[in-house]
Amino acid sequence: MPKCKDVIKIMETIAPERIAYSWDNPGLMTGDPDSDISKILVALDCCDEVIDEAAEFGANMIITHHPLIFRPIRNVTKDSRTGHLLIRLIENRINLYSAHTNLDMSPIGTNAELAKRLMLQNTEYLMPTDEEPFAMGRVGDLPEKMSTEEFAAFVKERLGLNTIAFSKAGDYVSKVGLCTGHGCDREFLEAAIKKGCDGFVSGDVGYHEAQEAISMGISLFDGTHFATEVIVTDPLTKYLREKLDGVEIRASEKDANTLEFV
Repeated sequence: MPKCKDVIKIMETIAPERIAYSWDNPGLMTGDPDSDISKILVALDCCDEVIDEAAEFGANMIITHHPLIFRPIRNVTKDSRTGHLLIRLIENRINLYSAHTNLDMSPIGTNAELAKRLMLQNTEYLMPTDEEPFAMGRVGDLPEKMSTEEFAAFVKERLGLNTIAFSKAGDYVSKVGLCTGHGCDREFLEAAIKKGCDGFVSGDVGYHEAQEAISMGISLFDGTHFATEVIVTDPLTKYLREKLDGVEIRASEKDANTLEFV
């Protein structure tokens, strides 16, 4: 039976912690590296519902995209959300490991999967690194040119959204840049424009980001932080199943968007 540290080594091959952004905090959030692992639950976030699901499944490890511990904490008590969840994990003897920006840059990560979901062709990296194949964002051609409204509806359908917000800088979209989560900062838009993109898909698009995109001449589509990243749980689950014999692994069915849309 593999140990927690063996699972971490496998994660390191596909999403090494060294490539994560300096402000990030990937790695083992809580647990024992020498503990035996028989069942793993893969999720976007660690929350009460996911811990309940893991306990019911009998999982002794949860792997998430978003780190539960992101900023320094002074204490671990039930008075805070982070403390409450950490205590629950310890009480249930569940190891928690997170791969964040290092998984965003992975060849099976959030950006690679979003490019597949949007059926992009001739894909290339939006923000290349010195450690190929690890890179942030993707750029690619649509199978055929779409009107801006058609592409907005396409993104909405491909990500299972109830609604979609977008800012229109042109009548058509044929080449698309993307960066999952909160990836609509100016540096990403500029990189996409340099590569000839007329559309950009990300999440957490705000009023000012939309204004900025229009002024730069690129249409911006809000696929939401949740929907552009929760898609990583399936390819990561598949990858781990291929690498870990005798371990039951499944993607969470309790990952829930914290924002509701009507």
